Amino acid sequence: MDREKEKQLVLDVQAGKLEAFEELILEHGSRLRAFVAMKLPIPHLIDELAHEAFVFAHHHIHDFEAGTNFGKWLRAIAFNLVRKETLRHQRVSKNNEKFLEHCLVQSSNTAGFTPEAPVFAHLEECVNQLPEGQRKLLGLKYKLVQSTREMAAVLQQSEAWVRTTLCRVRSVLRDCLERKAMQEAKS
Repeated sequence: MDREKEKQLVLDVQAGKLEAFEELILEHGSRLRAFVAMKLPIPHLIDELAHEAFVFAHHHIHDFEAGTNFGKWLRAIAFNLVRKETLRHQRVSKNNEKFLEHCLVQSSNTAGFTPEAPVFAHLEECVNQLPEGQRKLLGLKYKLVQSTREMAAVLQQSEAWVRTTLCRVRSVLRDCLERKAMQEAKS
């Protein structure tokens, strides 16, 4: 799409013509998705973040100067959304990891936590429901206290795979513990 046509489409969107924004989406959609995929290769988030970038662009179209590079503006929006999602994911993962480490490594003489505490029984049930490979991964991390690099070597996987899988396993365990705690509270 040439610069003049894109400028006219932006002016039309700024004037309230929604169909003009459809043309911008069609023109820039696949490149924006490719950009997001390169920055955050998580399949379910690619379309979601690209969509959010278009929604943001539409809501802020009056902040955009018609005639400048619309695709570059979209990529800047998407980059900020990717960065925000990455930071959110890091915070959630760190909190989940701290909680599970607390539960998995807690000694029996710590105040409030004894081996008979329901959280330990629930955690053991949840861990036992995991597939063997995921239980092995947890064992390497929390019983043998191996680093991501050591775990990757043992499992013949990449460090990224180990981190991603641990994150997913922690999420499954957290959900399982929350369900059990809710069930216990209802009883």
